[in-house]
Amino acid sequence: MNFTPYAAWQRVLEEAFFSPAWDGHPVVMYMDDDEAANMQSSLGLEVPLAEAVRRVIAVGDTRPYEPIERYELSHSSDDGAPAVLPLLACSVIAATRMANDGIRRSTNYHSHFSQLLAGREGVLTSAKYQSVASMWQRLASWQHRWGTNRGICTIPSPADLPHNQARIGYALSQAVLRGTDRQLLPKFFEAVRQHHRTVWPLPGAVLAEYLEKWGQAYSFSPKFLQAVRHPEFRPLVGKILGNFANVWDGSPYFVGEGIPRAELLVRFESRKLGWLAKLSKPGEPEYQLSGGVRMLRLGETGYYALDALKLPDDRSLRAGVQLAGEGIVVGRPASSLVVLRQNNDLDCFTSVDRFVPGEQHMLLAAPEAQRDVETVLERAASPGIEPKRGRLSWMPEGWSLHHRVVFDDAVTLRQAIRDVQGAMLAVQPAPQYKPYLQAGLPLAPKFNKRLYLVGGEPDLVLPDGATGEALLDGKPPQPPFPARGVPVSLWQRGLPTGQHRIQMEDAEVTFLTAEEAPAAAEPERVAGFRLTGARADAFATTKDEGAGLLRGAQLGQAGNGAVPQIAFCRRGAEKTAFVACDGRAWEVAEPAPPTWWERLPETPSDYYFEVELRGCGGWIVQFRRGAWHVDPVSPQEPDFSAGPEHRGWAAAVLEAAEGSRDPLWQSYVRRAQEVSK
Repeated sequence: MNFTPYAAWQRVLEEAFFSPAWDGHPVVMYMDDDEAANMQSSLGLEVPLAEAVRRVIAVGDTRPYEPIERYELSHSSDDGAPAVLPLLACSVIAATRMANDGIRRSTNYHSHFSQLLAGREGVLTSAKYQSVASMWQRLASWQHRWGTNRGICTIPSPADLPHNQARIGYALSQAVLRGTDRQLLPKFFEAVRQHHRTVWPLPGAVLAEYLEKWGQAYSFSPKFLQAVRHPEFRPLVGKILGNFANVWDGSPYFVGEGIPRAELLVRFESRKLGWLAKLSKPGEPEYQLSGGVRMLRLGETGYYALDALKLPDDRSLRAGVQLAGEGIVVGRPASSLVVLRQNNDLDCFTSVDRFVPGEQHMLLAAPEAQRDVETVLERAASPGIEPKRGRLSWMPEGWSLHHRVVFDDAVTLRQAIRDVQGAMLAVQPAPQYKPYLQAGLPLAPKFNKRLYLVGGEPDLVLPDGATGEALLDGKPPQPPFPARGVPVSLWQRGLPTGQHRIQMEDAEVTFLTAEEAPAAAEPERVAGFRLTGARADAFATTKDEGAGLLRGAQLGQAGNGAVPQIAFCRRGAEKTAFVACDGRAWEVAEPAPPTWWERLPETPSDYYFEVELRGCGGWIVQFRRGAWHVDPVSPQEPDFSAGPEHRGWAAAVLEAAEGSRDPLWQSYVRRAQEVSK
């Protein structure tokens, strides 16, 4: 089989729909006959799309798409999209033909698909289509793994598809919204929001109702409006509309593809709200934005501080924010709900797009969203929620706050959110398209990342829409896996040592268990550490093997010279922070005891928790029982030129100034006073 034309289409489709130019933008892989012909002509491709796919499928075989699956496997990479895009584009073309063919019944998808790729009906049937549905799931998993860098995924999860569209729904979802329709949505959203005057974003089903009433007035394409009115297409139109409403920032237009889009985050630190901007990768050190706002990069990260931007308030959170600059746009979607989670890079709370099961969250809700939030918390949250009813000075007017919110069961959470709809829909956990392992007690990640201690086996997370039909080591599991996508505790099943295999439909997960970690081979002479690029191997070796040797005396210089230091912090403090000698300061989050502690014969004391520090010394400051306590962690004299950028550091020091009489600490206090002048 000649895959050369197929490979050419794979390259252009990835560039057209899944390149980093789509960072932060919802991506719909729309493809019809006209789009395919235009793309072939404009890009100089010799072979039409359908013909390129037709040449590499085994039309008369029981598994006609197996050659493409083998090609995908042999051309897999961490960066590139799965090599299935040409076939999936053809599956979308078949979906666009469903509503405009006067010969075949419009709902008979497979007759259109077979006619496109086999030249006649009845050859590529629904019974052979499962592997195409699995390709859509792999593409969605790959796109989600990139966050928003390859575009925001609009491919529905298995649980979101109607039963009669369990396989073809992926292609149908991409066949309803063309680029011209996409550009009309912001004005439509603004009209709906002004008319509805309630929580935003609205559910996609509600937006579809308004689209059916008002669509012609906004010049949406006839095919799009036809899909809205079609009973089988309408639910998928609703899902797409919901995706776009979730990222709409209130402006009258969507940012064009290829314009760098920074995400505007809400930041909570030192008992006040602020703003941060985030690029998927570090950009310029500084950007000048509209309204005299400046973006200033924080170190070598992708995060930026914003100077001269008014702090978050009720209006900016509800209406959304968009700021334009030279070659960049910064925006935050309009929303009646803000979800924040600990940001380990910055050691503070920042807003996030979705709930993550098992993690602690902080929720800020506008009055119109409060009832929905309380309903979801009541149905799905783990114990320990701390609602704050009182008026706090830093909160937007009328908004409510919930602290330390944890959702352990993603499926229960999704169901609770779907029952209430509203703004909660925008932050439901990311869909799961394939099974994976989480938690557990790994023995030796250096040797094998899937090697676990017997009795410390990981949890199996089932994909959305899981049926529970599976094999565990070749046999049906007893008791059977649940039919919902909830974590399955494998450590409770008494598995023996050795390799274990879990199979469900066309997916497979494997892992190993052992009584103890494998022993590392001890060389006769420790010569040093293998060095590949900037990474040092942790195990000694006597063989060069073509790589440089990093001697033990130089090991401390690996990783910017950051030798880790461990500091012990008392639990239960109202506030914990670290102030460094170089003018930086971080709030320190107190971690919850891990869930696997309950498996240990004797539960360790949770009186203290550890903080790993790298790069420089300083002080741990804690406010406990009404007083500040200051503890040294290899501190040195303050070593920086005081400037306005150190005001956060100075505030943290001055707040804890009375916590210690140590002369070195008092030198920090004096430097903080200089900064604050």
